[in-house]
Amino acid sequence: MRLGKIDAKVFSSVIYPHLGKIREEVIVPPQNGVDTGVIDLNDGRVLVVKTDPVFIVPQLGFRKSAWFAVHILASDVMTSGIPPQYALIDLNLPPSIKDDEFQDMWVGMHEAMKEIGVMVVGGHTGVYEGTDYPMIGGFSMLGIGSKETVGMPSKVRVGDDVIMTKGPAIEAVALLTNLHPEYFRQRTSSKELFEDAYNLYWQMSCWKDGLIASKIGIHLMHDATEGGVYGALNEIAKVTNKMIKIYEDRLFIRPSVREITRIVEIDPWSSISEGTMIIVSDKGEEIKRELIRNGIEAEVIGKIDSGEGVELVGKDGAKTKINPPEEDPFWRAFFKLSKEM
Repeated sequence: MRLGKIDAKVFSSVIYPHLGKIREEVIVPPQNGVDTGVIDLNDGRVLVVKTDPVFIVPQLGFRKSAWFAVHILASDVMTSGIPPQYALIDLNLPPSIKDDEFQDMWVGMHEAMKEIGVMVVGGHTGVYEGTDYPMIGGFSMLGIGSKETVGMPSKVRVGDDVIMTKGPAIEAVALLTNLHPEYFRQRTSSKELFEDAYNLYWQMSCWKDGLIASKIGIHLMHDATEGGVYGALNEIAKVTNKMIKIYEDRLFIRPSVREITRIVEIDPWSSISEGTMIIVSDKGEEIKRELIRNGIEAEVIGKIDSGEGVELVGKDGAKTKINPPEEDPFWRAFFKLSKEM
């Protein structure tokens, strides 16, 4: 199997047909391209659930890394339109962890969860041989909210707007520059571009993006993690059985992202981008204005249409099919730099 998240073929052939006992109250089961499961509580409310690995990179600092571990998961839950409220965490810690490092990590998680209104309600913590960073356990969050407001593939309609926040490769650029600051400081054309790329670390969350959009009204949201923006768009198209048309003249990319991805020779549009939210709604312009008012760059980049797949309409009107990325190029750059440093 290849590195990273499993592809749609493995999911469809191995996981999806074998989910245990099928329960009718599960109205959004596991699906490729949908970040959360949704359980109908039969009282007008739903329970939204999501699990991710606990992702800790000691080189970033334990407290700083803990913030990201929380926001990876909180962003996924927020794609449902319902904010997370409760958490369960399983920590399988490596023997190399020190007492003060564990304390820093846990307090960092506590502070990040407190800031967004999440409480730990259970879990398991232990130190075990055979475990190592960055994946040191499992992390689940749950949220309860109105069934009317939850985003689901079945709510997506032809004519809906497709909004992108922040632009592509936010996570790829933030992680690379934070893990190897001197390497990129020496190769970036200006101090300002390097600092902008480095500070993207604190943009690797779309919890706020989703909270703002959900208050206006969404049909579906998806964060652009593995496979980046192009991967996320293809996953939405597949799970909704619709075509997504995006327009070249509406796509935007931060200058710092353009420069860093050029240095490591990766495609920004196919690179991992936690922090970028793809929002499908019939209120695209209103959502865009509110996001910008709150300091989040956003644009209506396309429309939902009948058909299948993702189509890029060029500035000259030419149409190009955008296929799902075969791999996320970030990982090649990540491991290459890790070996060289």
